[in-house]
Amino acid sequence: MRWIPVFLLSLLLLTTASAPPAPVVVERNFQSQFDQYGVQGSFLLYDEPAGQYVAYNLKRCRQRFLPASTFKIPNTLIGLQTGALPDTSEICRWDGVKRSFPQWNQDMSYAQALRVSCVPCYQQLARRIGVARYQQWLPKLGYPGMIITPATLETFWLDGKSQISQFEQVDFLRRLQAETLPVEKRHQRAVQQLLILKKTPEYTLYGKTGWRFRSARNPDNGWLVGWITRANGRRAFFALNIAPKPGPLNDDQFIASRRAVTEAVLRELKWL
Repeated sequence: MRWIPVFLLSLLLLTTASAPPAPVVVERNFQSQFDQYGVQGSFLLYDEPAGQYVAYNLKRCRQRFLPASTFKIPNTLIGLQTGALPDTSEICRWDGVKRSFPQWNQDMSYAQALRVSCVPCYQQLARRIGVARYQQWLPKLGYPGMIITPATLETFWLDGKSQISQFEQVDFLRRLQAETLPVEKRHQRAVQQLLILKKTPEYTLYGKTGWRFRSARNPDNGWLVGWITRANGRRAFFALNIAPKPGPLNDDQFIASRRAVTEAVLRELKWL
């Protein structure tokens, strides 16, 4: 019976040998880029050609936060795939309620709603999708950490217990860009096009911002997630998460800092 442990040892060795190596994480200090804009936080980049991560504040990169409007990426995909959203050109009708963001106070297409992060439009979409279809599709997409109940259907990505990390954001974006999500490729391509922030002869920058407004329970928290593709085909995926530093910082400065810090770090890493 001595063959049994030998067999088990061989199986263990085979399994270990076939397991992919853990990606390398290189830590870098980008504090000066954050300090310049009066914010603190963390930055994660996956360098596809090098097959490694670059992280600033690695422990925080693994911490989970509410996704805020970065959730509009999977939300749009689920809407399109389930038919709850027939097309991103569909018009979301303004409900007549004036809100503090003037760009929300009008009829607009869902393509425009994603770009201006129109919360009321995506709350309408959430009601169409419903709890059951979110609970079915989010695991399929590999988008973790969302807690959806009938009571939180219209707010679960903005408030409450839903959380996602920068590593998880980057993993999801890599699969979206590669068009390997279990969603029709035409829908993945449509969403990718909506995420284009800037296109030059040298590169195309894709991204989606998010902002968890401060409340009695939560401070301001901001995101910018996306990727950059160089003209030579080199590609990197990133996730920024920020919070205000102690001291004065108005909302406009905080909003602008998400992209400003991201681009400053990408320049430092020679991607811009």
